This record gives sequence, C-alpha cells and structure tokens, in this order.
Amino acid sequence: SRCPDNSAFKQQKLPAWKPQLTIGAVLSSFFLTGAFCLSVGVCLILSTNSVREIQIDYSDKCSDCSKLRENSSNWNKECHCSVNFTIKEDIVV
Repeated sequence: SRCPDNSAFKQQKLPAWKPQLTIGAVLSSFFLTGAFCLSVGVCLILSTNSVREIQIDYSDKCSDCSKLRENSSNWNKECHCSVNFTIKEDIVV
C-alpha cells in the first residue's frame, strides 16, 4: 500500500527531448560559429590598425614623487607630477 502508483510520472519515465545530432547540423553549426568568430576577429584587427600610440618616459621627471612614496609613512602627502608633450599628427575621429 505504500508503493507509488505505477505511472510514468511517479516512476520518472516521462519521455524527454533528446537532440538528434546529424552530420549536417553539426557541420553547419561548426562553420557558422567559425565564420562569426572570423568576422569578429577581422573587425577587431581592422579597428586596431587605426590606433596611434605614443610613449613618454616620465620616470626621471617624476623621481621626487617616487622617492616620497618609498617610505610608507608618507602615504597622505600629496605629490603632483606633470609632463608636457605635443602630438605631431592630427587625431582623426
């Protein structure tokens, strides 16, 4: 009398959806994913070609601030360091 009913729900034998992996579905999803990743990669490479980089060495100009920060007791003292520079090329937006 304590046994559960002999139904599919109580015995956990309900039918479940199982994907039917065919060679056409797998290959098409593989190539579509590859094409999407390739197109995103090409867009990223093309957009990074327009980036201009400038390097400014400020370690000798701001040496007073770095010497001040070597001692941890100077954590609340302010130190301002500024470096002036000019950009030789126009910035294209």
